[in-house]
Amino acid sequence: MLNENLFENNNEMSSQTEKAFVTLLFFSKENNKILRVDNFSEVGGMEKGLFNEEDSVEVASVASHLEDKNVFLLNESGGKSFYKLIKGISNMIPKYGKRDSLKSSVVILNSISQNIDSEIIENLNNKSDVSLLRSLGNINIFVPADSYETEYLLKVGEKSFFKNISNGFSYFKLSSYSSYNIFQPDHFIKEGILREYTGMPEIIHIPKNIDSPFEVAMISCGPIIHNVLYAAHELEEKNYKVTVLNFSLISSNSEYVNQKIKSFIKHFANQNKNILVVEEQSKVGGLGSLIAETILETKNEKIIRVERLGIEDDLSPRNIISKAEEILEL
Repeated sequence: MLNENLFENNNEMSSQTEKAFVTLLFFSKENNKILRVDNFSEVGGMEKGLFNEEDSVEVASVASHLEDKNVFLLNESGGKSFYKLIKGISNMIPKYGKRDSLKSSVVILNSISQNIDSEIIENLNNKSDVSLLRSLGNINIFVPADSYETEYLLKVGEKSFFKNISNGFSYFKLSSYSSYNIFQPDHFIKEGILREYTGMPEIIHIPKNIDSPFEVAMISCGPIIHNVLYAAHELEEKNYKVTVLNFSLISSNSEYVNQKIKSFIKHFANQNKNILVVEEQSKVGGLGSLIAETILETKNEKIIRVERLGIEDDLSPRNIISKAEEILEL
């Protein structure tokens, strides 16, 4: 269930990075290890030594293998060291990917410190992370919508898909700045336990104007979903039929899951002929590219229009509304 105060002034805001840090501290040290990238010190423990970002990925992978633990690697310097982390991952995949004996699970939590302003547009490190990681393949790429989804994905991951994977890497794109809580705290709880995680996108807003000819589906991920939902609310006031899809897992290290995601996209596209993708990252190689590529590979029953808004664009609700209306004019 969405936050009932989603568009109210009293809607609480929180940092995904802070929520992730608190969540990790409650994980069992027997099965997990939490390290920082900047000085490679163990969180809550003694400093272990100085490593650059590139080497820290390899050291974390070996540590995970030797200690049989998930290693959570916190990168709190944001884009400044991101490319070195990417290089570290790309070095590890061919180096150890063919060795069945190496069972490592490294979860990189990359903290993006800037809000949506002119600085982030100029910062290529922050706008191309998802596209670069998608090009490497075999990596779980998570972009949670708020702090509650961040906590949920870390918890279900720690219990299931992070552990015991050959050369397994997972990447979380997190915001250190405060963003709106999209979901209710109990949204990811069912009958007192964590809801089962399938990795599939989730429809978080269903159409109200069922019979309207003005139909648009909006797909998004990360905190920018707040703007998308606000735009959906305004469009419905104009008699639009609007669906909103939360796409928190953009890519998986399981080909089976990736194929299921593609099947979901194909079905969703056939149900919604006008699609607008909104993402807080580059349009090149990101979520919008995944949607467009999948639709192009499919023999669809009808013409499907796909438009994209990325970090290069104005991501305000006003511009999202304008882009949605523009789709119908094509």
